[in-house]
Amino acid sequence: MKNSKKMNSFRERNIVLALVLILLLSILLGALTRKEVQREKYYLWQLAQSEGLNIAFSIEAIGPRLVLNQNILKEILILLKKEGVNYIDICTGNGKILLSTEEERRNTYVNLKNPGKVNYLTVQDKKGERILQVIKPFQWDIDKQLTIWDILPVRNSYLVVGVNLESYYQRLSQIRSRIIFNYGIIMALVLFGIYVVYKLQENYIIKKTLNEMKDYTTTLLETMDNAVISIDKNGLIKTFNRKSEEIFLKTRKEVLNKNCQDVLDIKIDNMCLLRKAILEKRNVSREIILKENGFSRKILDISTSFLNNESGEMVGLVAVIRDVTEIKSLNEEVARNNRLASLGKLSAGIAHEIRNPLSSIRGLAQFIGNSFKKDDARREDLDTIIQEVDRLNHLIVQVLDFAKIRKLNITHFSINQLIKKTVELLKIESNNKKIKFHLSLSEEIPNIYADENQIRQILLNIIVNSVQAINFQGDIFVTSEVIQYREKSGVKIMIEDNGTGIPESDIPKVFDPFFTKKETGTGLGLSIVYKLVENHQGEVKIESKEGSGTKFTIILPQKGVK
Repeated sequence: MKNSKKMNSFRERNIVLALVLILLLSILLGALTRKEVQREKYYLWQLAQSEGLNIAFSIEAIGPRLVLNQNILKEILILLKKEGVNYIDICTGNGKILLSTEEERRNTYVNLKNPGKVNYLTVQDKKGERILQVIKPFQWDIDKQLTIWDILPVRNSYLVVGVNLESYYQRLSQIRSRIIFNYGIIMALVLFGIYVVYKLQENYIIKKTLNEMKDYTTTLLETMDNAVISIDKNGLIKTFNRKSEEIFLKTRKEVLNKNCQDVLDIKIDNMCLLRKAILEKRNVSREIILKENGFSRKILDISTSFLNNESGEMVGLVAVIRDVTEIKSLNEEVARNNRLASLGKLSAGIAHEIRNPLSSIRGLAQFIGNSFKKDDARREDLDTIIQEVDRLNHLIVQVLDFAKIRKLNITHFSINQLIKKTVELLKIESNNKKIKFHLSLSEEIPNIYADENQIRQILLNIIVNSVQAINFQGDIFVTSEVIQYREKSGVKIMIEDNGTGIPESDIPKVFDPFFTKKETGTGLGLSIVYKLVENHQGEVKIESKEGSGTKFTIILPQKGVK
């Protein structure tokens, strides 16, 4: 009996304790529920207000000139009307509706409680649905060109946006039902709370990890020495890293979310290479020449790969682009040097072998010529032979001069003065053409250490080449400036003409010995230029476009300053 009383007493205490706990938890949950319902109600109310205001601002941004045209305005109002918005009105300062998306609302009145301010009114329509009326006065900058009669209808007008609240109240009712339902499953609610906490923590960790990965990926892309460009399946650019800006000379602002066809000049058959790969669903791996303003160009190595989503559907493309211009130039330079070395040895050997027979031919022709009388017609033929032998000897001297290693006679002189003297000399020789010389020589260039005769020959050969490229009338521009060359001070000389130019296919061969398209000439002039610049440990480059002219760039190390 005592044990039974103790058990009953224990159970009673547990029941009381349980009831107290349930009561406390119910009160706590009730308070939380009320607070949450109020918060959701406030949030939904703000959302409805924001919906109406956004539409109002959109119409307001159109401007009074279109709003004054009722036909256009009505079309705009209907266009902006969407699901959840019952009607859009324009009313006068006294609340009379002038124009509406619903014909039956015209000439009715709207209650304006706070004239001149934004009004929020809850009303019911004829179907009994609750409507939030967002009533906003117009804030337009009236165009001065509009007449006073045009301005009067909209000067004190209001825009009325009727937002249907039924879906908001329905959502609020669902939230309330869900919370009340949770009263019956307190333990489940606790477990659900733990689950929510866990999910929030998990989402936080995932979000943090994703942000770290995003930052890492962004840093990686920005530090890459290759251009990385990604586009979506519509051809819009989504990724454009720092190296891409350097190669294409465009900023991210200029290209992001723009069609690659419009902003990237990497085209095949007048279509952007990346867009072509998307349409043909075929990856690209090739080199392409990017032509820029003037004569400059870049050689780009492009490789692409498709971007697929989880279901394997292609959603875009990423391209890795390398600027291989310098590598190609170095390869061409190495190949050219090898060709020059081989041709130099071969030319020297052939020249020595030809020189001796030519001397014999010339001597024999002179001997035979002396045996004829002065009025003998055969003497003219022998004179022609002697002249042609002399011409061949002159050519052989040039070949030997090209083949032999020249020892530099280093002196200290003004490169600007040398340019001026060379140009003055060529002005006299080109007086049968209307050529204007334009000099732009930097006064900051000090005297340089170099072989003055060889530098003069370099300038003469190139400027003569420019003179010959101009048919009758044209311009030759000569500029000089100080630059940093191989981490030391150097001089850059640019000689540019607007002559006939050189075909793109011939540009890699212009410095090769004996390459010429002229009817007269040996094709050694530019080869000698290349070799003399190389002797000075400098560089010479050519840029040309057929029909637009040619530009030579000579870079010489300064060697020292007085």
